[in-house]
Parts: sequence; structure tokens; C-alpha cells
Amino acid sequence: MILCADDYGLREDIDRAILELTLGGRLSAISCMVVFDRCSRTVLAELLQHQAHVDIGLHLCLTDEGLPLSPTPQLSGKRLPSFAPLVRQALSHRMHSAEMASHIALQYDLFVEKCGRPPDFMDGHLHVHQLPGVREELIKFALGLPAAGRPYIRNTNMSLPELRKRRLPWLKAGFLARFGRRMFQQLHAAKLPTNRGFAGIYNFRQSRRYDQYLPGFLQCLSEENGIMVVHPGTDDLWRREEFMALRKFTFPGGLPNRFKREREK
Repeated sequence: MILCADDYGLREDIDRAILELTLGGRLSAISCMVVFDRCSRTVLAELLQHQAHVDIGLHLCLTDEGLPLSPTPQLSGKRLPSFAPLVRQALSHRMHSAEMASHIALQYDLFVEKCGRPPDFMDGHLHVHQLPGVREELIKFALGLPAAGRPYIRNTNMSLPELRKRRLPWLKAGFLARFGRRMFQQLHAAKLPTNRGFAGIYNFRQSRRYDQYLPGFLQCLSEENGIMVVHPGTDDLWRREEFMALRKFTFPGGLPNRFKREREK
């Protein structure tokens, strides 16, 4: 089971929480928002000290977060679309695929430039990398990379019966699972490495129940390449609840593992 923390590089409190959990062996993957100026080489260097023990990936940001973009000539004057308009474009098949392809390639290059190495995996903020018109461009991009160095790509294909059986939130998960299922199918057809199983989705307004959700989420992941996504931090209540629960949790099956590529052969 892989425990993946999103949003590294977004804010200082998030970075500190992720680094503390990493030091404690409680994370096995971290997804970085390199498109933002704040996610600098210095900030990433702290995380790279732990790269022997965790997968370090690219958290594609394809929606507007209101933060300054990295000062590169390619990003000069560019604006990312907001979440709702992007979803509407995708679902109505009006996605600007060439623009998405450009952002994917640019953010990949930024990751390599800032980290000095390619990412172990790729995913998307708010899971928008799975939207129609975006996922095809991501798959096309990944297939264009050298086969030996292709990152694994995250999908949100979840078992809703498993969630219901354990009395876990499933409405929001069901929406994401629809896109995750299609993403998994396309990745599998393209012979690109991806996770098998996903968990961790809930309504953040119910964050005070997170310590109750956590064991059930982990029980939904029967394969070692199943991924649970987490969002630790300290400034927001919901992030703080996740951070505190993860810090004290006793993993019954041992600490999280990194992605096992032999499972994808």
C-alpha cells in the first residue's frame, strides 16, 4: 500500500507536515506542485534528501490556484483555467487539448529543472488529469518518454462496494471513480504503469471523523500498489485532522511501501 501526500510546495505548513511524516516513515510518495514560484529548488531540496525512501512525483496543476507561477519565459502571461470551467469544457468535449499538452510538457520540464531528475510518478491536482481531453494528452506525453524512465500515473479507480461495506464516504468517491476507471483502462491498454486500487476520498467538511475513516481506507487497498491519497498540513482544520491522525496511527500491516514496478510487467 502506497501512502501519497499531495500538494508539496503549495504552502510552508503543508511542506513541514509532509516532511515530518516522511521522517517518521509514514509516507511512501509525495506529489509536488512545481509550477508555482514557491515550490523552489530550495524547498524541493529538503524533500529530495528523502528520495531513497519515497517516490517523488509531479502534481500537475491545470487549474488556477491564485499563486504566482514559476518565473519562466514559457509561463510569462499564461493563466490556468478555473476548475469548474475546465470540467465543463472536458465533459462537453471542448477541451483545448493542445493547451493541456503544452502545460503537461512544461510542468514536467520544470520538475526536471528544479529537482535535477525526472519524476517517479505523475498525477493531477483535483484529479483533473483524468478528464477527457486531458488524460489522452498525458498518456501521449508519457508514451513519448524513454520506456525505462516512464513515471507511473495515478488513477482514482475505486471499489464502491468496499467503501460501502466499511461505511466510508462514497458519493464523492463514486464521481471520481468514474473517471479513474476510464483512466485505468486507457493506461492499462497503453501498457503504462499505474496503481491498482485507490482510497482516501471524503468530504473535507467531515474532517473531524478522519481518524475513523483512516483504518477503513487502508482496508480497501488489498494490493501493494494500491494508493491512498492524503493532504497533511496545519493551517486548515481538515489538513490538520489528517496530519494528526497520520502521525499517531499504527499501521497494522507495516509501514507504507513504494510503487513496485514488477507488478506492472
